[in-house]
Amino acid sequence: MVGLGALALGAAPLAGGVLLGGMAGKSQPNVPDLRAVIKSELELLQLIPEDQVARRVALRQMIGEHIDDLLLSQEKTREFQSKTRYFTDRGHWRDIVLFVTTVLFAVVIGHADHHRPVWLPLLIATIVMSVVTGIYVLRGFLTSLREDDGDSDRHP
Repeated sequence: MVGLGALALGAAPLAGGVLLGGMAGKSQPNVPDLRAVIKSELELLQLIPEDQVARRVALRQMIGEHIDDLLLSQEKTREFQSKTRYFTDRGHWRDIVLFVTTVLFAVVIGHADHHRPVWLPLLIATIVMSVVTGIYVLRGFLTSLREDDGDSDRHP
């Protein structure tokens, strides 16, 4: 019990951080807004005189690289969203948290004092609830996989 309890207590902040990070979504304050950078570079390109060909070519190349970076980041964002859609859509993350909680509660009850009169019924109830929540998680996951197969046609 001591090892498993310590593991559960150690994993709780990590799991909470993962859930919080997943809910935070797209906020990345350290990443520059590439659209604003590209817009400012295009304005700068218009200000460079026509006779400075080398500078204009170098700036156009830099703008092209930033556009490529923007397209790549959009592709990675879509890929990440499709991979994490199960956790963010329709509250499936709550099912997972409930499942983990019931399993941990069953483990705690299993290691409690066996001489109490309510120990066995409580253990059976937590195991049944763990199975029920596990079925909900599995059903939601399979539904999410089926929906992802249909979404692949929409985003080539």
